[in-house]
Amino acid sequence: MMTFLELAKKRCSIRSFTKDPVDPALLSVILEAGRVAPTAANSQSQRILIVDEKEDLRQLSEIAQIYGAPLALVICADHNATWKRSFDGFDTGPIDTAVVMTHMMLACADVGLGAVWVDYFRPQRLKSMFNLPDSWFPYHVLAIGTPNVALKSPDRHATMRLPLDRTVFKAGAFRK
Repeated sequence: MMTFLELAKKRCSIRSFTKDPVDPALLSVILEAGRVAPTAANSQSQRILIVDEKEDLRQLSEIAQIYGAPLALVICADHNATWKRSFDGFDTGPIDTAVVMTHMMLACADVGLGAVWVDYFRPQRLKSMFNLPDSWFPYHVLAIGTPNVALKSPDRHATMRLPLDRTVFKAGAFRK
C-alpha cells in the first residue's frame, strides 16, 4: 500500500488525455475525496459542477485550457455558506475550494487517472455559461482523464523542489 507521501510525490499535472471516458465508479471516489475534505468551520461550502457532455466540454474549452480531457470538475464556493471571519470579514471560499481541489487531485492519482488544476479562466463567463446561482463563485477547474503521456518520476522532487531549509523557519528566526 502506498503511503501518503508516496502518493503526494506520484501526483503530477497531466496535460494530455486519451478520449476514454472516466469510469463513474472512479469519479465517485474522486467526488467522495472532495466531500470529506476539511472546510473552515465545517461550512462545506464547496459546490462541484460535473462537466462531461461533449458540448459542455467544448464550451468550457473555449474559456479554460482543459487539454482535451473527457471530464472536468468546476469547483465553486457558495458564498451563502462560506465561513467569514468576524473581525475583518475574511471569506474562506477560496481556501476551502483549494483544499477540496487538492483532495480530489490526489484521489485522481490514487485511482490511476491524470488531472491538472486550472485557474486561468474568466469566472464570470463560466458562471454565465452554466447559469450558476448568484452566490456560487467558480474558483478552479480540474481536468481529469486517462493520461496520454508518461507520468513524471516521483523522484523529480529531489531536484525540482526547494529544500526544506529554504521554505520552513522557526518562529523566532526573524526576531532581532
